[in-house]
Amino acid sequence: MKKVVVAMSGGVDSSVTAALLKKEGFEVVGVTLRLFSETKNSVKCCGGADSAASARASAQAIGIRHYFKSAQGLFSKTVIDDFVKGYLSGATPNPCVECNRHLKFSYLYDLARSMGADYLATGHYAVIKKSGGEYGLYRGADPLKDQSYFLYCLEKKQLGNVLFPLGGMTKKEVRRLADDFSLPTAKAPESNDICFVTEGNYDLYLRKTAGIKPRPGPIVDMAGKLLGKHNGFFNFTVGQRRGTGVYGGSRLYVVEIRPEINEVVLGPLEAAHSSAFGVKDLNWLALPPRDEFETSAQIRYRHKPEPCAVKLAPGGRAGVRLYSPQFAVAAGQSVVFYDGGRVLGGGIITAGLKEKDL
Repeated sequence: MKKVVVAMSGGVDSSVTAALLKKEGFEVVGVTLRLFSETKNSVKCCGGADSAASARASAQAIGIRHYFKSAQGLFSKTVIDDFVKGYLSGATPNPCVECNRHLKFSYLYDLARSMGADYLATGHYAVIKKSGGEYGLYRGADPLKDQSYFLYCLEKKQLGNVLFPLGGMTKKEVRRLADDFSLPTAKAPESNDICFVTEGNYDLYLRKTAGIKPRPGPIVDMAGKLLGKHNGFFNFTVGQRRGTGVYGGSRLYVVEIRPEINEVVLGPLEAAHSSAFGVKDLNWLALPPRDEFETSAQIRYRHKPEPCAVKLAPGGRAGVRLYSPQFAVAAGQSVVFYDGGRVLGGGIITAGLKEKDL
């Protein structure tokens, strides 16, 4: 009998994952990572006290062993600190990618292997296929729930030991299965986008939790003309229109953030589009065909991949030229390269480039 460790967050997806694998004959062990102190009850999704209790209840209903493992220090260092540093550098970080990279598919993956498990399984909506002796990562069947964008950070060698049982299902089918299994999570609400920003307000989080003090500075147009004042460049992201504090006249968008001089630059819609950008920390799940090649790039979750040319550089870096300029290409976000439905790899977007630099 094959053994699988299921990452149980306390939500319906991971609960159904565990129930399905047990039904298929696996020896299933549930593991829940504690990411926050038990006193932080305001956290209502994975890693918090409420979710931990929900995961334990689901494991009992399924009839599997279940363990808690504290990972608060690692989560704080690799996800929260990265989030704060990203905003303080003028970037727009993606903590869900970093959580997958450092917690689920590094720490928990290694833990599963140390427990003698053949596989680590999660409730992600993505698909792993084997073709010609090689494993590949593909989009989930439900386009509204596909999470392959967040999973490009897996190591290629891990794909044969990771299971995504929900990858071929829709959310409606998963909810129905939860009812069929009589799981206590069957009616559980969807989790928040970023679990630790409980107020739903990055500015408030940075001030209250991270202790970042206001840093007043100028808001200018592309010619350098003063348009207004801000309380901190880290409260803005490229492509933002609402909440800039500048009103009247034509619609203006954040087109650049200059942390070194504490300045936010606004411009017209066309100026918020980019046709070239850099990438760092590249990770490939399928070897690129050559140093320069054509593919499709997805620059944020829910973004439709656009045709592009990629030019690789030393040190896990690359330059990307989009054939059609795209709105709000933000440093700190992930770009994921696709060949149809297959994830080729991805990395972190860096400061914009000029096409002549590629």
